Amino acid sequence: MSSMNLAKQLRLSSALWASPVALGITLFYFHVTFTNDYPHTKGEIDYAPEVVSFALSPASALAYAAASALAAWESGRLKESGVWAIAPSRSPYRVAGQVLLPVLLLAWLMLLIPVVGGLVREGIAPTLSSLPLLTMSMLVAAAHCVIGFTVGRALPKLIAAPALAMAVFYTVAASASSGETFWPRHLLGEHHGVLAFGATLPLEALVPHVLFAGGIAAGAAILWVTPHTYRLRLVIPAAALAVALAGPATAYAQVDSWGPAAPLSVGHADLTCAGTEPKVCVPKAGGADPIRARAAVTAVVDKLKKAGVAVDRPRSVQDDIVNGNRPRASTDSTWWLPLTTSQRHNTTRYQALRQAVRFPCRQPKGEVTSRSAMLWAAQVAGVSENYLKRQRSEMGQFTNGDELLKAVQERVSKIRAEPSGRQAAWYRQQLERACSSPDAGGA
Repeated sequence: MSSMNLAKQLRLSSALWASPVALGITLFYFHVTFTNDYPHTKGEIDYAPEVVSFALSPASALAYAAASALAAWESGRLKESGVWAIAPSRSPYRVAGQVLLPVLLLAWLMLLIPVVGGLVREGIAPTLSSLPLLTMSMLVAAAHCVIGFTVGRALPKLIAAPALAMAVFYTVAASASSGETFWPRHLLGEHHGVLAFGATLPLEALVPHVLFAGGIAAGAAILWVTPHTYRLRLVIPAAALAVALAGPATAYAQVDSWGPAAPLSVGHADLTCAGTEPKVCVPKAGGADPIRARAAVTAVVDKLKKAGVAVDRPRSVQDDIVNGNRPRASTDSTWWLPLTTSQRHNTTRYQALRQAVRFPCRQPKGEVTSRSAMLWAAQVAGVSENYLKRQRSEMGQFTNGDELLKAVQERVSKIRAEPSGRQAAWYRQQLERACSSPDAGGA
């Protein structure tokens, strides 16, 4: 399409007169959501996919509704003007492409404005990892153009356009609140939730959206073929139905077992590392110093070892912020710690201590005994103030929390007066006892 024809098509398109309303609503939603609701990631590290995922959440339903409704209006306008009868030899796909281009551009603009606005507002440059979700939304918007155009050929535009606008917007926007039926949120073109730092949506999470809308759109487009023979009159509807069902069915089969959350890919962050045994890595974007983090971790391990506690240095220490909302469990060789956040609050040693103290069970039963062991280790590592501050907060769950904490402090104060060898033996004994039986008293 030449630039002159494109300009003429834009002037004639309903997308032109609808754009002030469509873009105005988009800007309103953007302003309200980003002003009141934009959540910063854990550690408040700038992350472009987070901004994009948040910006597209309200914008996608609006864009799809506009695409469907305006495409139906344009289709109805062509039908009323007799275009199909005047030029039956013209390719319906070429005609549709010309009239749908302005509609598609408006829908894409409704997606791009909040994305670009969010990135500018947060001062974040777009990255390659921020593009897949936006690309998926743009493809689904194109599918809605085709679907709306097909509906507009079958129904009067005064019925098709408003009906599609309301139906599409409500269906997409409400897909997250579908109770225990989770598949709609994975298929209708809107990712619900915010991508935390280091997380991205893999192709397996994006493709079902495109398959669902794209399959229906492909089936609808088959109906545009003009049947010149009786056989085609039978084949075309059957083929359209088969294609329109195949895409959604395939997509549904992929997401049926997912539950409320779509698959995520985590660990996507540029890292800066320091040292070996352990090698400590933090995200470049967070501003944390891996050398300082490594010094804090090794200091805790060395002090515990000096006090007679058997603690092996891990091979690597990683910042768990790169795992987004999908935490990974630490192992003997790899520790996952909140290094960026803890360095900002000067609690890296305390976080390392929590990892270094290993009970022989997953959930200790003895409240006083387990806390006594932890407080002793915290005093050895020089982070008792951090530990006690946290315990004063946690003890609120017990009716006699103050008494329990006082008993812990008295027990540790007594053993700290003993020789170091006896302290280490007592510590090992407390670890075992904390897992074998509950303390007297209780919550």
